[in-house]
Amino acid sequence: MPPPVALRQGLLSALGNPKLAVFFVSLFPQFIPHGRSSVLVLLGLGLTFCAMTLVWLTAYAIVVGKSGDLLGSTPVRRVIQAALGATLVGFGVKLAGATARMGPP
Repeated sequence: MPPPVALRQGLLSALGNPKLAVFFVSLFPQFIPHGRSSVLVLLGLGLTFCAMTLVWLTAYAIVVGKSGDLLGSTPVRRVIQAALGATLVGFGVKLAGATARMGPP
């Protein structure tokens, strides 16, 4: 997806999310000191939140991108599939044993 399209999609998703508005309206007012301009304080808190979110999501995207390359490689994929296959067989054996111990209905 081209970066401008991804940016537009993310921005519309965030602005259309009512949980974000409820979060700002319910959490931020308690941090406004008495006698100060509430607009400036709320603007500062909002910008701080945006900066922290940008840093976190950028780091998250980098880690996911790098791990996708690693997990997509053939040897790692085979190990993961073997481990998951063994886990499913183990669950099946355990279920069969539990069913056998219960006896007929």
